[in-house]
Amino acid sequence: MAESVVSFVLGKLGDAFVKEVLHLHGVSNQVEKVSRELIRIQAFLKDADTKHIVNERQKQWVKEVRDLAYWIEDVIDTFLLMVPETKPGKREAIKRLFVKTKKLPAVHKLGDEINQIMTRIQEINESRVTYGITNIGEGIEGEIRQPIQLLVPSDVDEAGIIGFDDDREKIISLLLDEKTTRRSVISIVGVGGLGKTTLARKVYNSEAVKGQFEIRIWVTISQTFELIDILQKIAEQLQIEPPKDLSEHQLNKLYQSLTNKKYLVLLDDIWTTNLWPLIEAIFPDANNGSRIIITTRFLNVAEVADPISVPYKLQFLTEKPSLELFLKKALPNRNANEECPTDLYEISKDFAKKCGGLPLALVVLGGLLSRIPASYVAWDKRRNTMNWANDGERCLAIINTSYEDLPFALKSCFMYFAAYPEDYKIDVGPLLRMWIAEGFVPQEENKTLEDTAHNFLEDLAQRSMIQVTDRDFDGSIARCRIHDVLRDLAIQKAKENDFLRTSSKIDDIHNCSQTRRLVINYGRDIIMEERELLGQSIASATPNLRSLFCSADVPKFSELKYLKVLNSFGFGNRHKPEKFGELSQLRYVKVGLEVRSEVDVDNFQTFIGGMRFLQTLDLRRSRIDCDLPDCVWHVKTLRHVFLPDWGRRPSSGPPSSADLINLQTLQGVSSRESWEVEGIPKLPNVKNLIIRGVFQWNTIATLLGTLKHLNSLHIEGDDAPLTIIDMRSFPFYHGLQTLLLEYERPYHNHKEISLDVGMFPINLTRLSFGNTRLREDPMPVLEKLENLRYLALSAAIFQQMSCHNRGFSRLETLILLQLRKLEEWKIEKGAMPTLNKLHIIGCPLLRVPEELQHLTVLQELLWTFPSYDDKINEAFENEVRNICKHVPYIDFCD
Repeated sequence: MAESVVSFVLGKLGDAFVKEVLHLHGVSNQVEKVSRELIRIQAFLKDADTKHIVNERQKQWVKEVRDLAYWIEDVIDTFLLMVPETKPGKREAIKRLFVKTKKLPAVHKLGDEINQIMTRIQEINESRVTYGITNIGEGIEGEIRQPIQLLVPSDVDEAGIIGFDDDREKIISLLLDEKTTRRSVISIVGVGGLGKTTLARKVYNSEAVKGQFEIRIWVTISQTFELIDILQKIAEQLQIEPPKDLSEHQLNKLYQSLTNKKYLVLLDDIWTTNLWPLIEAIFPDANNGSRIIITTRFLNVAEVADPISVPYKLQFLTEKPSLELFLKKALPNRNANEECPTDLYEISKDFAKKCGGLPLALVVLGGLLSRIPASYVAWDKRRNTMNWANDGERCLAIINTSYEDLPFALKSCFMYFAAYPEDYKIDVGPLLRMWIAEGFVPQEENKTLEDTAHNFLEDLAQRSMIQVTDRDFDGSIARCRIHDVLRDLAIQKAKENDFLRTSSKIDDIHNCSQTRRLVINYGRDIIMEERELLGQSIASATPNLRSLFCSADVPKFSELKYLKVLNSFGFGNRHKPEKFGELSQLRYVKVGLEVRSEVDVDNFQTFIGGMRFLQTLDLRRSRIDCDLPDCVWHVKTLRHVFLPDWGRRPSSGPPSSADLINLQTLQGVSSRESWEVEGIPKLPNVKNLIIRGVFQWNTIATLLGTLKHLNSLHIEGDDAPLTIIDMRSFPFYHGLQTLLLEYERPYHNHKEISLDVGMFPINLTRLSFGNTRLREDPMPVLEKLENLRYLALSAAIFQQMSCHNRGFSRLETLILLQLRKLEEWKIEKGAMPTLNKLHIIGCPLLRVPEELQHLTVLQELLWTFPSYDDKINEAFENEVRNICKHVPYIDFCD
């Protein structure tokens, strides 16, 4: 951890602008000495990390180095805050700047601060020998970092259910037992890391269970739960208004929503006996076979929930499945049927035995071994250097070893997971963008920072330090989660390193004065007085804060001058821009703003215009009735811009003078009228583009003609889709994977579109036509797109549709929306062989195709009723269910 901080500070000291300014102040020689000493210290840190130090005195030395690096960062940032913005390399401008700032008292102190730092470095160097940190480069032989291998999509869920097949079937039989009609509670009990949640998820998602319950609800319970939060999660899944308080009236709404329904509720990870008596009253018992599953580490929790039912005690894995699970993770790239090499088999049995049958320990240890050469010498050396603990501490010892084995940058990335709630599905995009803003991700040759960040995440997944929950069609991780035991480790390490702290009480903030990152978890109902007090506490207790995650609208942001990451993830709250002020150091901004009055606009432009190092600007939850200031579009570091989906109108795009060489994402802008006269902006590396309000296609076509790396394009307008549909002339033709075209006026008198398969890129995986008014069946053309995985059609006016044998060979999701004239759909046997999700919404004339029975892998079918007549709808539902008996999940809506 300390090494990554040192690396970050060295990068800052090497910045051209910083070096120029420091030179003019006559302290460049001292700073160069500081840099040289930091490089030497960095080498010793690598040596200490390679040897997996456990000595407390050595740990103290590492802490001193980390504090030193933080001190240097604070000194440099304090100085830079006083320097007005100017362009690097402009020596005359910097000289004028020097004249303006050299008389400031804080500037005079800079040299003194650096001298004090040098004195501290000498003390740390002298103490290094005392602490026993010497002999650079004598790490463990053979531990060469393996190249990152992508996990296959079948590994998307948790570590696997190896050895739990019998457990799954037994619990399913308890759920479906017709003799037990009362509302019973089935408790899965076992220690952390034993696989309770994995097993519960497999049961919850099994085909046998899905079709037996009208309602299924999953809620994860945290150690420090709030009852109102749990009830709101239940209401959200019931699709009813969430309770505002714990009054009897509010609880009765939940009760009535479940009355006379056969339901399955899964309460995951209950820690205390206090919860069940509080929540039991909302679950009616209609003697219809409703069930509740709870997972818990504590037997008394299970006994309180249902004294009659016998808790299901999950057992440790036996020798054979333990070895199978370990080898699956340790040798991920070998064929499943291939035997383990003889020289590794016996040592593998020893590794598996040491895990004591605990699945989490097995997958984490297997992930650790997967990163070193698969040779007896390397594995034996790892076995002999591991600090094996006894029984209950075994898992913690193994995962701690896996943490210590992480490269420096990955340790920071792993600790970042401490910011997320238990069992939270994490969207990968924002996570990786924050890693980049924090400086964790190095620039590698011929790779973008985002590419390297994705590789970091894949590395953590292969080590089983995180769990992949969803992948995109291109195979990259889309969402992930972290096991609660590993999350506890992340929280522990983050606290030890002053890396990140979480606060849910105002008083806790005063214990976070040394932390660089703070997570504030407050509910939506926090009152204004508490917000003011919270803001004052943050500003006074953590003045050197670099990153802030907050779930509430909190003032006083403007006093956090060093802030680099601001992630306001509250629900439905929007801030007024004056609460922020000018935060020039921000790299990542995700916040909801309310900008509607003239005062708001002025404050917004001041706030947004002062960010000279901005990388990510995410305003999707905002309501903004003005354009971005042009100065934002001239920030060279800008990488991702997400603008609001609503407001007076889409914000105008960059001016023609913009040269955004690093910009990769541009979402929610409209074209500028000035582009037609002055030319288009330079956006050479944009990969993801959403343009709204398109009325002049020629200008947009000119812009698209300059984009070579585009892989996702979404255009909304009246004119664009008619021409853009033939994409062969664009330089990104072969690389485009996602294409969404939507008319803004669906009933506008559009001319007919004639489709040709050559119009579409061969690598297209996701295609959506919105309000295109297609008059001819597009399927004979679209079914030839061999890589297409997702297709959505809406507001077309053709009457018949046909899908032919071998057509749509890789299609997984099909959405048919508002095809109000569609009457007949012919599906030949062999068409859409991989389709697993089908939604048919607003197609009232469509007759139910009998050929749906040929879609043998279909897992989910959602269909709107064709009428308001209950008898017609009942007959329709029966017909669909009769034809689609093989589909596990079928649902209907009005």
